[in-house]
Amino acid sequence: MRTGERDLSILVVDDDPLIRLTLEAALAGHGYRVTTSDDPRAAVAHGDPDAALVDAILPGCSLSECLTLLGRRDDGSRRPILVMSGSLTRPDELAGTGVGYLTKPIPLTELLDAVEGLVASTSGTVTKGQEPEQ
Repeated sequence: MRTGERDLSILVVDDDPLIRLTLEAALAGHGYRVTTSDDPRAAVAHGDPDAALVDAILPGCSLSECLTLLGRRDDGSRRPILVMSGSLTRPDELAGTGVGYLTKPIPLTELLDAVEGLVASTSGTVTKGQEPEQ
């Protein structure tokens, strides 16, 4: 059973409407409830999603600010985040944060595996390929 079948919610924040639509369709097709936004400030009003996928470069908002805005759930616990970018280089802002990174374009299987590992981290379960580093 994929984690997505457990009715978990994912917030997708990207300024490109085609990417938002594509990610929403892919994730919803695998059982996730998906909310999308082009503005991380407005996204915090979209409820309390279990995890977030965020574009690394958004107009009017630095990556650090996005991580701060979206990094906490309503109960104060850490919200798992995956950052997406067309750049092959992982942003310096992610060093030591535990935030995941995916390079666009993202193959569907890689996206689903990354999201499954991300949401598994909220439930305390370990997904194959997502074991903690030794």
